[in-house]
Amino acid sequence: MVQRQQVVMFEIKKASEAEIAERGDLADKVADALARAGFAVHRDLNDASGALGAMAWADPADDSGGGVFVRWLIDPALSRAAVQSVQQGDVESAAFKHFSTVTEQMYAALLAILTSAGFQSEDADDDMSPYTIRVKG
Repeated sequence: MVQRQQVVMFEIKKASEAEIAERGDLADKVADALARAGFAVHRDLNDASGALGAMAWADPADDSGGGVFVRWLIDPALSRAAVQSVQQGDVESAAFKHFSTVTEQMYAALLAILTSAGFQSEDADDDMSPYTIRVKG
């Protein structure tokens, strides 16, 4: 008897087309506000390789994972140096401290600037992507 292995695929339910369009408009406004503040802003989450500055995107998911988000993109060399420090158990290294400072300060700056620009912004509360900001209207 031959056993078949069943592959279970899951589909992420998307918000309505109207909601997705609304999120896209909000993401555009967020990107414009950040650009006016002097930031380089990237919009394509799927092509963030090598991008530096702010990333603003709309997630179409129809659950708590959906919405408009912003995060700071650090140079990959600094990220690698911080990871290497952690892997070596050296969280007191200059590279890790610098990475942490940049991450925390840019998060705070983005949050303050978005709030000042009139957006309701808060921590996205995402364990897989800390220092991500959720933007509501």
